[in-house]
Amino acid sequence: MSRVTTVISDRIKERGVTLVFVSKQAKIKTDLLSKTLNGNRNMKADEFVNLCQVLDLTLEDFKAPQSAAE
Repeated sequence: MSRVTTVISDRIKERGVTLVFVSKQAKIKTDLLSKTLNGNRNMKADEFVNLCQVLDLTLEDFKAPQSAAE
């Protein structure tokens, strides 16, 4: 799972919403969103933007955590 799909999946779980709800709000077919989050399909840019809007995510949310050595 990529960092992007992990962040999105985690936010869906945090919000306690269903994949069906998120897919409808983001205007993405549920089966396509499921395949995307499972790593079986590449996410399109417009889907990423829509998901970020629906889940209140910003680019900062996708930054990898910095290690203590940095």
